[in-house]
Amino acid sequence: MSLSLPVNAAGLQKEEIGTYGYIDWINQTVYAKGLGIAPKNKQNTTQAIALAERAAIVIAQRNLLEVIKGVHIDSHTLVQNKIVTNEGVASSIQGMVKFSQMEYSKALSKDTVEVVVSMPLTGNLGDILFTLTKDYGGGNRGTGAASDLESRLNRLERRLQMLEEEISGLRKITFEKERLMFLFEELAMAWQTYAARNSFIVNADYVSAAELSAIKNQMVDQEKRLAAFTALLTDLSRRLDALESKKQTKPEVQPYRTPVQTPPYTGLVIDARQIGFKPCLKPKMFIQGEQLFPGAYVDFEKAVKNGYVRYFSNKAQAQQSKRAGSLPYVIFAEGTHEGDRSLSLDPDAYDTLKAIIESPTNFLAECRVVIVF
Repeated sequence: MSLSLPVNAAGLQKEEIGTYGYIDWINQTVYAKGLGIAPKNKQNTTQAIALAERAAIVIAQRNLLEVIKGVHIDSHTLVQNKIVTNEGVASSIQGMVKFSQMEYSKALSKDTVEVVVSMPLTGNLGDILFTLTKDYGGGNRGTGAASDLESRLNRLERRLQMLEEEISGLRKITFEKERLMFLFEELAMAWQTYAARNSFIVNADYVSAAELSAIKNQMVDQEKRLAAFTALLTDLSRRLDALESKKQTKPEVQPYRTPVQTPPYTGLVIDARQIGFKPCLKPKMFIQGEQLFPGAYVDFEKAVKNGYVRYFSNKAQAQQSKRAGSLPYVIFAEGTHEGDRSLSLDPDAYDTLKAIIESPTNFLAECRVVIVF
C-alpha cells in the first residue's frame, strides 16, 4: 500500500517507513494511513461510512505504531531495536497511539473510507523515545544549567588548587631547608661528640695499634664527607634564597588563554545540504571526532518539549525561524559522521562553539539548533 500525502501535508520532505506511513521531519510528526471497509450487515450508507471510518482509524493507528518503530533516535538507535525486548515501552507507545489525531477522512466508495492519523514526536512520545537511549542526551532531567555551572566551578577549583600547590610547594621547600639545617647541626654536634670520645680513647691507649689506625682512617673519612655535605648544603641554601627572592620580586605569570569573545548569538543554524545527511530525533554533532552536541549541558525537559533540533529545507526560513532567534550562528557541515544521521562540522567553528557551551547563556542547552537538509 503506497501512502498518498494528505492535502495539508503536501510538499513536505518526508521519510517513508515501509508501506505504513512516513515521518515529517520538518514538523517532527509521524503520519500513517488506514483503509477501512464497512461490514456487510450495514443498514444504510451513513452507517456504512461510519463503520468503515472506525475500522480505518484502527488500522491507521496500528500502522502509526509501525512508523514509530522505524524512527531513528540517533545514528545508532532505532526505536524498533529498543522496544523488541521491552514490552512495557511497547505498551506505552501503543497506548499513546490511541490518542493520535485524525488528519483527514475520505470516503472512497459507499462502504470504503481512507483516513490519515498523526502524532508529534515531541511531548509525551518524545519523553519515551529519548529515554530509550538512557543518557538523556548526555545530560540529566532539568539539570542542564546546574550541570554547566558545576562544570565551571570545577574548573575554577582546579585552577585554585594549582595556585595553592605552587605556594605550598615553595613553603615546603623553605621548611625542608630549615629542617635540613637543624639536622645538620645535630649531625655536627654528634660528630664532635664522637670525635672527642675517640680522641680520648686514642690518647688513653685503650686500643691496639691496628684498631687505632682504623679509627684514625674513619675519622679522616668522616671529616671529608662532612666537608662535602657542608658545601652541598651551602649551595642548596644559596639557590633557595635566590629562588625565594625572585618569587617575591618577579612573580611568575602563568600563561592564560583569553576566552573567545563571541557575539550574543541566539541559535545555531547548520547547513547540511548535499552531504547525504538523514534526519533523526537526536543528531550528534562532531568536530574532528569530539562530540559538541548534545552534551551534559542539555536541558532534557526542553528537548522533550521542543525536540533536540528543528529541521528546515529552506535556509532563509531556517535563519529567520523563531528557534534560531534574531542572531543565529550559521555554519556548514563538512559531512556525516558515524553513519548518515550525525554531522561533522566545520573545524573553524570549534572555538566559537566551545565558548558558547561554556557561556552562562548557552543556547545549545535549550536545543536552539536548526538543521537545513
